Amino acid sequence: MTAPGADLEGRLAITLTRRGDAAAEARIVSSRPQLAQRLMAGREPQRAAELAGLLFTLCGGAQRVAAESALAAAGGDAASGDPAQQIEARVLAELAREHVWLLLARGPELTGLAPAAEALLRLRRAEADAEDLARTLDALLVERVLGEPAAAWLGRDAAGLADWIAGGATLAAAFLARIADAPAGRPTALLPPLRALDDATVLDLARQALEQPAFCARPTWRGAPAETGALARQRDAAPVADWIARHGHGHRARLLARLAELAGLPARLRGADGPAVARAWPLGEGAGVAGVETSRGLLLHVARLVAGRVADYRIVAPTEWNFHPEGPLAAALAGLAPDDTLADRARHAVLALDPCVAFGVEVIDA
Repeated sequence: MTAPGADLEGRLAITLTRRGDAAAEARIVSSRPQLAQRLMAGREPQRAAELAGLLFTLCGGAQRVAAESALAAAGGDAASGDPAQQIEARVLAELAREHVWLLLARGPELTGLAPAAEALLRLRRAEADAEDLARTLDALLVERVLGEPAAAWLGRDAAGLADWIAGGATLAAAFLARIADAPAGRPTALLPPLRALDDATVLDLARQALEQPAFCARPTWRGAPAETGALARQRDAAPVADWIARHGHGHRARLLARLAELAGLPARLRGADGPAVARAWPLGEGAGVAGVETSRGLLLHVARLVAGRVADYRIVAPTEWNFHPEGPLAAALAGLAPDDTLADRARHAVLALDPCVAFGVEVIDA
């Protein structure tokens, strides 16, 4: 979720320091500015919601839904007016597009494979109609992603998934085969997905965001960093759960979770029941919070209105959870052997968490 322009976008800088044969020391620095307050304060709710959708080039739809929902919960006139089913379809369509972008375009390109950009074009052309999008996604799953019907792939166990990766029959499988898998190192808690967030937790996160603006840059849950994303949402899905039980929360577990979620989206687009992907809570005293599930994880918008205009606005984005200096990326980098593949393995760790901004990896010999 990134705003256009280098001054708005920021960057992730990952530095790995080698000291002889010891495990490399990792340092993660984000230059992503926290701009929500500056850009939203003083605006009427409807204009603030429109601006949220325009500012962010990735997950712009989710940003717009989160803004509309948070401002409506705060008591402003910012609701889109779309039925809940249409809002869900918008969020699910964007989920599909972002998953396909990582699995068939960005990921393959950054690991030396030819990307399949035409897949994104096919999805975009079909987005106006949920059934058309479901049919298009079904075809892409068989042709470029899974190589078989979604139900068959979701029926695989960990051994079957390993065979699928090793076979490399689709671009997605070839991409996973290029990822140098590794366990996550020291464990990082998984932030509960939207469906499992209790009211007390949401209200506490919103309170911290409003009262401590620095919280948005380095959020914590229960006093510690946490991971958000498809892994948190899909950890109990049969193929993902079996993989985790055998191989841990590594890079491939994160990518397999995205594949599992993508495989289930055609049925959701056709109206099958599933967990909520967008929700809002009034906080009282002119404040509200909304959460939307995005491909990278849970997006939170928190707003407070005074005299019909935005007084306080906060955004807690998935990248700030996953790339916290002591969060899941730090855990994935901890203990990496200082050999010649260090930079590549670090890039794979970053790619599996899929930041919404550009990143760079530098190896320094001390």
